[in-house]
Amino acid sequence: MHLPFTSRSSSRDEPHEDHQQRRLNILLTNGRFPVSLDLARQLHGEGHTVFCVDPMEYHVCKFSNAVKKSHYVPAPHVDAAGYVQGVAHAVAESRIDLIIPLHEEIFYLAKSGEPEILRRMFAPDFATLLRLHNKWEFVKWLDRAGIERPRTWLCKSRADMLALDLSQELALKPVFGRAKSGVFHHVPNAPLPSEDELVVDDENHYVAQEWLRGSAYCTYSVVRSNKLQAFAVYPVTETLDGSSCVYFEAIEHPRIRTYCERVAAALPPTAGGQIALDLIETPDGRLLAIECNPRATSGIHLYSRTPHLARALVDPHHEPPSIAKAGRRRQVAPGMMMWEKKDATFGRYVQHQKRLMSSRDVVFTVRDFVPVLVQPFLLTSYYKICQERGMRIPEMFQWDLTWEPQGEELASVRRLLEEAEDVSEESPVPTAT
Repeated sequence: MHLPFTSRSSSRDEPHEDHQQRRLNILLTNGRFPVSLDLARQLHGEGHTVFCVDPMEYHVCKFSNAVKKSHYVPAPHVDAAGYVQGVAHAVAESRIDLIIPLHEEIFYLAKSGEPEILRRMFAPDFATLLRLHNKWEFVKWLDRAGIERPRTWLCKSRADMLALDLSQELALKPVFGRAKSGVFHHVPNAPLPSEDELVVDDENHYVAQEWLRGSAYCTYSVVRSNKLQAFAVYPVTETLDGSSCVYFEAIEHPRIRTYCERVAAALPPTAGGQIALDLIETPDGRLLAIECNPRATSGIHLYSRTPHLARALVDPHHEPPSIAKAGRRRQVAPGMMMWEKKDATFGRYVQHQKRLMSSRDVVFTVRDFVPVLVQPFLLTSYYKICQERGMRIPEMFQWDLTWEPQGEELASVRRLLEEAEDVSEESPVPTAT
């Protein structure tokens, strides 16, 4: 997407400088996550007018002075057409120039066929999104691009699972999963989870992936024209559930940056968007991406209180790339305070406390204090929704935004991927990679 405005970059960390660019009306596709709030503040700090849509009537962005208006829309997981219609209405009413997707609602919008949405949305086309998001397709794509990837096998049935070499350590993951949802750690020579626990059938394909031991990292990039326009990398150190990071510290890692540059170079030239990778660096020096999120992630927090990410997102000609400064730290304070490690050493406890006391919370700021004040009210409303749906808060918070194709939609997705592979000039990839 090319927008009719210009911008000049700067190396300064703070946004208090003369910076000429067109001020945009920008729509965020949900308003409930800390990432949504942080990005709204960054964009607002650059003079843009920020709006959001969300199927949750009360959420953190609704109370932020960085967001001009929140549009209440149907949940895409329940009413995809209603959600798309709600976004289209918000685009027209608020005269939106740019749509920035934040979570899996990106898939509903990308496949909507609505030109007024698609021409404003900063995201790859639907077929490219599928290749990056689907864990099996992503591994095949890396293989074709000549980029190192973990050994992976596609399982379409229980029989495929039983045919695996179960003497090796494996990660069993749904091809359209997220975080730890539906993920199993197979220990060598142990039995598979029961058929009730691990459902693998025609509508629920899984991948079995070699279990990689080593250091885990997350990256976040803004990509345009096969180049990185923003880049952040942070190690996975503090998590709430073994997967969800609650502490973020930017580091320099040249090999990971090179890996991400190769990924960007292999994308279709028009596939601009936000690309986030989860990687493992093994003790013997292998560096491999285990999955990709073609959308916003928590790496956005490493740009808090700076103008750099906002400029990379809105300016097609932004250069040089905005690299998150090594040593920048942010935390989700409530998650950090829920830390509990029964087997942690005293040194590990001290390290955690130092991180807790020395980094800024991603929500708290005196410039926009109301989102902090309303946290008890929001938590009460969340628990009420959880009771109505019979869900826990982490599941409830994502459920109505998740994209899980089934039935005819799943069949059409598979046909699209097959057609794209048929016309590819690349060599075919075997069933087991």
